[in-house]
Amino acid sequence: MGAIQISTPILKSFTHTTTTVGTSAVQIVQPAVVGTRRVSVIIQNQSAVATLKLIFADASGSDGIIIQPATIFSMENYNGSVWAIASAASTPVHIALSIV
Repeated sequence: MGAIQISTPILKSFTHTTTTVGTSAVQIVQPAVVGTRRVSVIIQNQSAVATLKLIFADASGSDGIIIQPATIFSMENYNGSVWAIASAASTPVHIALSIV
């Protein structure tokens, strides 16, 4: 899969991070720094077989959004943290954030 690229006049740039997620909850996106605002959060499940659960509270949260293999989840104007749990060990996840 290629890098996430979007071009609009509002978005100045994206910061990209690739990490691996296992079967225990890990925080993949920290809360936005005070004084900044996220325009876009894009999370890409790069696994061909594992699902990824995204949790928008804390590690103890049990409800989340399931991201199927090789798919992307995006949202706008979200400044909180994102936790993730994969259905398999060492699931590759790509994160792109646009901050203004």
